[in-house]
Amino acid sequence: MKAQVTRYHPLLVTLHWVVAILIIGNLVAGKLLLDGLADGDAAKLEVLRLHMLGGLVVLLLLVGRLAVRFATARPGPAHQSKPLNWLVGLSHAGLYLAALAMAVTGLGTAQLAGLFPLLQGQPVTIPSDWSQIAPHAGHELFANVLLVLIAVHFAGALYHMAKRDGVAGRIWFGKRTTD
Repeated sequence: MKAQVTRYHPLLVTLHWVVAILIIGNLVAGKLLLDGLADGDAAKLEVLRLHMLGGLVVLLLLVGRLAVRFATARPGPAHQSKPLNWLVGLSHAGLYLAALAMAVTGLGTAQLAGLFPLLQGQPVTIPSDWSQIAPHAGHELFANVLLVLIAVHFAGALYHMAKRDGVAGRIWFGKRTTD
């Protein structure tokens, strides 16, 4: 009898947690730090540079994560209920799509605002009115969508940890198969 996979691949687990930390860090930088700093403040340029670098790293790791996810065996459905499994799949797809949309709209914003030289340490002028940069509205919208989806995802993880049903442990390290 073939062993059943009970956990995700260790590389996928690693990418999950690294991407999660980077996304949360970028959301904090974008929503709290950048908005709280004056445009003339040198710290704002540094935070923006780190935010852009973080976004590029998230994009690269997210593409890698998707490749690993489709190339490796994964555990079966987490729930007995087909509708609940469908909702779980939808929420995970939403997380991927929102994160990818954040990256794409961030790239568009950076391009149209002329911010890419900042990645090389060159001076740039931060737009005084971000509403004039069309992709920026999408960037903000997808940030809010991502925050909601992360909150739902986190609530689900807490539910499964409290229930001690092993679902949350599927995205952690350990023996992957039943013997």
